[in-house]
Amino acid sequence: MTGSIRLWLRVALLAIATATLSGCATMTAIGGRTDVSCTAFEPIRWSRRDTDATIRAAKEHNAAWDALCRKREGAR
Repeated sequence: MTGSIRLWLRVALLAIATATLSGCATMTAIGGRTDVSCTAFEPIRWSRRDTDATIRAAKEHNAAWDALCRKREGAR
């Protein structure tokens, strides 16, 4: 895959994720936002049949999830 296609795919994935996350946010009774990012998503698993690009994308997602959500879970 060329660099420009990879960049386009990453931008498209980011746009989809952003739209999905913003659509999941709900308003609380006091007018604040409820953060659902760590409860709506979880680490992604892959199999040996997946492509290298799919496995790499899953690992990137999991690293971001770990950085954001493991700290929050540990605080509870």
